[in-house]
Formats: sequence, structure tokens, C-alpha cells
Amino acid sequence: MANIEDYLKWRGDLSFKVNPFNEVDNLILSELAYLNLEGIADKKIKMKDAIEGYFKKYTEKEILKEFALSTNPINFYRQLQNSTRFGNLNIIKFVNEMSKSESKQFSALIVEMDLNTIYIAFKGTDKYLIGWKEDFNLSYMDAVPSQISALSFINNHVKFKHRKIYIGGHSKGGNLAVYAATFCKKNIQKRIKAVYNNDGPGFLDEFIALPNYQTILPKITTILPETSIIGMLLTHKGQYKVVKSNTVGIWQHDALSWQVNKDHFITIEKVDETSNKIQQTITDWLQKIGKKEREEFINTLFDLLDKNKIETVEDLIKLKLRKIPGLLKEFTKLNEKQRKLMMDLLKDLMTEASKHFERKSILHPLKYLNRRD
Repeated sequence: MANIEDYLKWRGDLSFKVNPFNEVDNLILSELAYLNLEGIADKKIKMKDAIEGYFKKYTEKEILKEFALSTNPINFYRQLQNSTRFGNLNIIKFVNEMSKSESKQFSALIVEMDLNTIYIAFKGTDKYLIGWKEDFNLSYMDAVPSQISALSFINNHVKFKHRKIYIGGHSKGGNLAVYAATFCKKNIQKRIKAVYNNDGPGFLDEFIALPNYQTILPKITTILPETSIIGMLLTHKGQYKVVKSNTVGIWQHDALSWQVNKDHFITIEKVDETSNKIQQTITDWLQKIGKKEREEFINTLFDLLDKNKIETVEDLIKLKLRKIPGLLKEFTKLNEKQRKLMMDLLKDLMTEASKHFERKSILHPLKYLNRRD
């Protein structure tokens, strides 16, 4: 089965003048945003030179550790670097911001496709739990810090000469793309041709009802794998596509697993039953708890992890037995109200899960956390 690496072999020698921008190009440029180009793309630079700088700055071991939750991406980025279609494009702006105190993980770049056209890519959540906490915060905050940064980025760095604008991102980056497009300056918004949310979470219902969102909605395309988990969180509206993947469960979030035919994705009619059940479980659970309870639950949970130096998703997946006593000890230090809230909400979550899954299958997806076959 073919993916975006194969697409680079098929279309990598064709310029955008010969073969116009398409949905697969969107995903490729969204993946570019995962590279930390700090100190490399501080000024205008060709994409091939930026990627070369990245490979000189980081060892293969460091890169693989950074991409612990996805397929080995090294070959993909090398192909991207050497392709005629992408290699000579200019990266004209790059920013990278992380703040533990704000629970903020934000990165974005602008690729100049020609003198009049740009693609703005927002980075998704990476391995660090700071970013994952920010994702959780979407369930109760009107705007998380990265959304505010995304809006500022587009308002401050899009020039009037950019007459055609494409915006996108993968995972949380897709959510940021939609948020920025919704609230950006009117003279920028009217030049936006398309907004791509590639398996990113949605929004609270009150956001969906806003007139600004309704204005940009016709330009939004949400793209989901057949077993979507991240992308089914919260609420989406408008058109969406479901693409086939060559892996299972949560690993379908990995964009390198999405299936491609020529210059488009291989699609199916709808997401699978697992996606629907997970969405319904989370939706029903969130409806039972107020925003204040959500906030306290999330802060308490991530504080417990932080105090035990569990800082990445890999740390969480490969949780060592020796860490469990520390977690339990920190849990016992919580005041009675906090402990009761945590236990009650976790119990409610399991109750909701049992309504949509057979009891024996509630924990079934966990077996896929360390395998992709």
C-alpha cells in the first residue's frame, strides 16, 4: 500500500506549476512542521537546506527518540529534501515556543510555494506531556495558549502579497489552523483558499456556534483515518474525508500510515465503530462534568505525572513498576476533595465506556500501544 513517501517518488519531480497543490501536499507540509528548525530557519531558507541543517544538528538516535510515536520518518524527510516539488521551496518564517508554566507547546512555519502563494503549517502535539496537557485543556478553556499564538502568528507574518493562503496542521496543529483561520484579520481571511485539519481535535459547542466559525466553515476540510481517536475528540462540523491506513488503532494517527493513490487519499465512507464508540464515551463523560471539574481533574492528573518525572508519552507508555509507588504516594498527598474528584470522574469514565464497549474490550486497545502490525 502506498503512502506519502510513495507520493514523493511519483510526484516529487513535478513542480506545482505542472501539478497543482492538492490534499496530499497539505499533509506533507503539515509533517514538515514537526521538525525543530530553531537556529536553522531563523531567516528565509530553502526547504532542502533547512532539512539538511536539521540532519546535521541532530543524530539519528535523537531524531528517532523525538518521533517515538510515529514510523521512522528519516527516509521521508530525505525524500522531501531531494524532491524537485518541495526541495527548492522557501521557508520564510519559523517559530518554536514551549512553556511549562503556561502548558504551551507551539511551533509553526510558513512555506512560500510561489511569490503569491503560501502554506502555513502548525505543529501537532509531540512526545512531551506539556503539549498533551494543552490538548486536554481544550475541553474547558475558551482559548489555549497555542491557539492564541497561532492567531498572532498568522496576523503578524502574512503579507498582503500573499494572495493565496493555505493553512493546515496534523493533530493539534489542525485545531490551531482552524482557530487561526476563524479569528484572523478579515483581509487575510478572505484570501484563505483552504484550511486542513488532519486528524486534529475539534472544539467546544459554543465555539462551533460562533459566526466567525460559520464564516470559515466552507473552507475547512477535516481528514481522519478510519480509526480516528484524536480527531474525533470534541465537535467538528463541515466536510470531512476518511482515509485508509496500513496500521491499527491509535497508530493510525501517524500520517505516514495514510494511504495514497496518485495525488489523492484512498478514502472510505466513514470512520469505524471504534472511533464512534470512543467519541460517544468521551462526549457523554464530558457532558456530566462542569468546566471547573475538568480543569481540576486535568491539573491534578498532570501534576501527579510531573512530580514523578513522567514527562513524555513514551515515559507513560513504558511506565516502570518502580514509578507506581511514587504515583500512589503523590495521590495520597492530595486533599480529600481532590482524591474524591479523581476517583469519581475515573469511575464515571469507566461507566460510560462500559455502555459503549463490551466490558472485556474496554482495555483491548491498550495492547496496540507498543505495536503497529
